[in-house]
Amino acid sequence: MAVQSVFRLGVHDKQRAWDRWIGGRLGHRIQVEERRLARRELRRLFGQVVLQVGGTAGFPLIADSLAPVRLHVVFGGEVPKTSHCPVILAEDNLLPFPTDSVDILVLQHSLDISAHPHQVLREAERVLRPGGRLLLFGFNPASSWGLRKLISTPLDSLLPWHARFMRRSQIEDWCRLLNLVPELSRHAVYSLPLAKTGMRKLFKRIEHSMARKEWPVGAVYCLRAKKERNAYIQGKPSPLGRFANVGQTLKPAVGMRRKPILRVVQKPDDASSDWRSV
Repeated sequence: MAVQSVFRLGVHDKQRAWDRWIGGRLGHRIQVEERRLARRELRRLFGQVVLQVGGTAGFPLIADSLAPVRLHVVFGGEVPKTSHCPVILAEDNLLPFPTDSVDILVLQHSLDISAHPHQVLREAERVLRPGGRLLLFGFNPASSWGLRKLISTPLDSLLPWHARFMRRSQIEDWCRLLNLVPELSRHAVYSLPLAKTGMRKLFKRIEHSMARKEWPVGAVYCLRAKKERNAYIQGKPSPLGRFANVGQTLKPAVGMRRKPILRVVQKPDDASSDWRSV
């Protein structure tokens, strides 16, 4: 029986699938490492409003941020009564925030599981203020987890093996088209996609060596980009548009104005007598 596509799931079903996988051993490993990367980057960034899109409600990556306003957008599921920050139910491609209102935006695998990844990135660029930062987390196809995805079968779980593994270079090209300049990237989770701890111990020394050197073969990557200010280029006016404001544009120059005419006004008789006396 073929498994249902993760991109065709509703928002609530997609959130339940993500929460179910992140609660397992492999998902917990990803969550811990991504929170470590987010903590490392958020300590270097400053802002008033920090927003996270995606992830599990109650376990946000922005919990360690020092920003006074922290918001977390999830797709659905059960919202906990107590959380590190307010939780908002919305879609990742339709964020309920004004334009240029967020200082730091964190996308946790939103492009990997969304049916409209281009629109998600456009929406992230819209809500970011000029000079704001974007932290984007995604699955790395050039890793052992990417090889595991290639040999996945319809009987495997939806997440993460039927999600979208996108190359970091492709994400950087999308960001440049949207006026988001990539600054740096980091990788994490060098362990094999195995839930059993016995097999992982055999490769533990190799994992530590690759993690120390930060080889670009980690299971996940964190891309940081900066939103530059929009550069408006004035277009060439049309021939008919030149005559729109004729009265305002056709004004005589200062040097071409006519000089005032001096006129001789005759004074009354008493004034003329005074003039002759002088």
